[in-house]
Amino acid sequence: MKKLLVVDNSKLIINFIKDSFYQNHEFTLYSARNFEESKTLIEEHNFFAALTNFVLSDALNGELLKLLKHNNIPTVVITAKIDNSVLNIMRSVNVVDYISKNSMIELESACKLVKLLTFIQNIEVLVVDDSPVVVEKIKYSLESLLLKVHKAKNGIEALSVLEEKPKIALIVTDHNMDKMNGLDLIKSIRKSQLHSSIPILIMTTSNNNDLKIQFFKNGATDFLLKPVLEEELKSKIINIFSDIKQMDDIENFTKVLDDHVISSRCDEHGIITHVSKAFCNITGYSKNELIGKSHTIFRHPDMDTSIFQDLWNTIKSGNTWKYEMKNLKKDGTTLWLNTIIQPNLDRNNNITSFTAIREDITDKKRIYELSITDSLTSLYNRRHFNELAPSLIENTLRDNNIFSFVILDIDNFKKYNDNYGHQEGDNVLIEVSNSLKKSFQRSSDIVFRLGGEEFGVLIKSKSEEDTIKIVEKARDNIESLNIEHKLNTPKKVITASFGLSIIKMKKSKVDLDYIYKKTDDALYEAKDTGRNKISIVYI
Repeated sequence: MKKLLVVDNSKLIINFIKDSFYQNHEFTLYSARNFEESKTLIEEHNFFAALTNFVLSDALNGELLKLLKHNNIPTVVITAKIDNSVLNIMRSVNVVDYISKNSMIELESACKLVKLLTFIQNIEVLVVDDSPVVVEKIKYSLESLLLKVHKAKNGIEALSVLEEKPKIALIVTDHNMDKMNGLDLIKSIRKSQLHSSIPILIMTTSNNNDLKIQFFKNGATDFLLKPVLEEELKSKIINIFSDIKQMDDIENFTKVLDDHVISSRCDEHGIITHVSKAFCNITGYSKNELIGKSHTIFRHPDMDTSIFQDLWNTIKSGNTWKYEMKNLKKDGTTLWLNTIIQPNLDRNNNITSFTAIREDITDKKRIYELSITDSLTSLYNRRHFNELAPSLIENTLRDNNIFSFVILDIDNFKKYNDNYGHQEGDNVLIEVSNSLKKSFQRSSDIVFRLGGEEFGVLIKSKSEEDTIKIVEKARDNIESLNIEHKLNTPKKVITASFGLSIIKMKKSKVDLDYIYKKTDDALYEAKDTGRNKISIVYI
């Protein structure tokens, strides 16, 4: 961690600077109120930089700056007074920069500059000019910013240095030079893939607008008029590296998001326009396989179409949609994602696209599914039925659909266990379960093992006829398994009796116990009147 010396007469300013660095873990701050306290701290510590007032109670004429220069401590000066005498002293010790302390905004700029020094320290730059005096003057200024400076006399030599020093991150060049001038140097650099985006500051004695246009249109980043004002040079370079740091921070943050956040973006029609690396990793698809495709590529058949209708209705109205989605990976396995989808708006608040952020909850869902799944048949158990049924019935009836509940029971199953053994009885339960899964394949139909040889089915349909037809088919499919059961007369194969309740009542709250009892009564009516049949009750 780097050590920063903060010196000011004002405790308020010292506290402001400390607050500015509070969440920055690159620095440990040491504060002093005068020259003597500063001198003691300098003797005890090796400071990376100093942020100090020019005038102190015991050092009115910048004496601390000379001490800091003597100890090779880069210094940012904050001062309420800027005149020629102050400027001459600061330039003589080559401070990093000086900033007015007349407002908190300017103080914050001073703090940002100190933080920037950690980023630009030892960054390589190239100064190109055929005047050794000019080169040394610029080199002196740039080294105060902790930059590592390389030199060249003309454009040809600059290209050679660039080839030898590929890490050079900034060029300051004169225009009027022998062999290759600054404009031709810019043109050559912009043709190189390695240095096509490197910032270039060009200097000239001419303030001709046509020449400036040539500079900028051929790739100059900025322009400096000779003789170069040191403050202008530093200001432009600080701004350039501040922008570079900001872009680096954004790129690094974006990379973290891309690597670790399961995200995607789609257009108004649901066509994928962007996916993160994490999204590809977890789904098994490459970006090329996903861009331009619909999100339906991940849709699991268990997800009811009404969920997606609600999704689009919500986000197209400008609201955020949240849901735990069951998806399909490329290899066909299940992936559970806690999904948040939010619309993206332009300046006129028009929806332009949608962004989705997801969290992998597959393991959590697996644990939960174990708790709501019957271990023998892999059907949902009674616990899940109790959790799911009330809301499912209410939502179905509210949408003016017909809701039905089935309880079915394998006929004479106790006799089967007694005659064929419990292992064979378990096999029958599995076979019947698989038959029910095939009979009720729609995503809106949910099958449960309620206990023993008793099963339940929640059915959503558009008509009574449709429901009765599906249930009759399920009954027939069980009989068609043709599993021998000699004690189940008259068919002498495994059969099942069904109680079917067709629910039409529209109450504010569904009485599940009442529905269950009525359906169970219908089941026993089916058993009492011959078995292997369906008894219907209307609620």
